[in-house]
Amino acid sequence: MPNNLHVSLDESTDPWSVQVDQQGNANHVGRSPDPQTITWQLTGNAASGSIISFQWIATPPPEGIFGSPAISGNGNQLTLSDTNNSASTAGTWTYQLTVEVDGNDYSTVADLPTGTSTTPTIKNN
Repeated sequence: MPNNLHVSLDESTDPWSVQVDQQGNANHVGRSPDPQTITWQLTGNAASGSIISFQWIATPPPEGIFGSPAISGNGNQLTLSDTNNSASTAGTWTYQLTVEVDGNDYSTVADLPTGTSTTPTIKNN
């Protein structure tokens, strides 16, 4: 299953925030002997922007599960490798994604502890 996450701006929040579409459990990564790639793509009202940063919040994952985030040359896509190859790599981790659109910076909103539909997470099953 591809791990492609669409990123747009949520204009219903004040100030606006970054919304990561996790529908269909696109943020869930199944176990595999090979590293898998997670991709965030700016779409809709954020498509003209650039991804500025990705950072873990709350409890970060153990070393060796995730690679370094890589932002594409034009800035509208971010990729991250996920090595979910054993029971020891299972877990759920919360992150913050920040993007710039039309000269303004916007970030995801994390409602900790996790569990809300707007809290961006990666879950290794």
